[in-house]
Amino acid sequence: MSKTLGAGLGATVLNQDIYEISATQKHRLGTRVQIGNRVFRYAKAIQTYTTTKLLARSYYHQHIMYAAINAASPIYSNEIYVTVGAADGIANDGVIAAHALEGGYVALFDASTDEWMNYCIRDNNAAVSAGKLTITLDGELPYATTTSDHVEVMATPYLTTCTNTQDRYAFLGLPMRLATTTYPYHWLLTWGPCWINPQPLLGVSSPSAPKVQAVARHDGSIDLYAYGTAAVTSSQLVGHVLTVAQDGTQGAPFVELQISP
Repeated sequence: MSKTLGAGLGATVLNQDIYEISATQKHRLGTRVQIGNRVFRYAKAIQTYTTTKLLARSYYHQHIMYAAINAASPIYSNEIYVTVGAADGIANDGVIAAHALEGGYVALFDASTDEWMNYCIRDNNAAVSAGKLTITLDGELPYATTTSDHVEVMATPYLTTCTNTQDRYAFLGLPMRLATTTYPYHWLLTWGPCWINPQPLLGVSSPSAPKVQAVARHDGSIDLYAYGTAAVTSSQLVGHVLTVAQDGTQGAPFVELQISP
């Protein structure tokens, strides 16, 4: 995939601009671009968006649960061999497509010490109906792996974005366009000023009682952080209000989104 270029205000991103959607993948999923003080990530929708005023989630669980190393790798190798279980993968069927884990993450647990390594995934081959999977890491192993070691593996969260309301999935950012299943590739705003559908109290403010800290609700709208309330303790912090109306009422309000810098 081509590298993404973009720096100053008004810069255009090569191949697929942040205000475009595409039927074909033009950048590596999770690719980051900063334009001015806003940050965007390249993502793939698994459902048709009906609005761009709500935050989008990552839908799927991790691809491989706690699993044994399938075969040893020598020290300084950048490949590990993982045992894929019959219930692993996106569809819980033991199938992981080639390159599906690119941009994801591996936690590697050394059985002989308490040293746990965390890597980004450069690539993977295909595992069909469970079995052995080769994962290429973004760095070299500081020790040789053995079949007593274990891993946990996830693909990039930007592989499966949607507006599903299941609370166990993390919010990733604000869609820049109405991506569809036909045109699924799009950009998410993950950091910087924007407008997201607010609940009534967010941004209603006074010098003695500012109401600016924002959390995400189950539906992707944003609400006021109220310390200790049940709704907030299980909610994701996503930013704070930037501006309010002159009289201290809600106004827009514009929010400084703070999910992925």
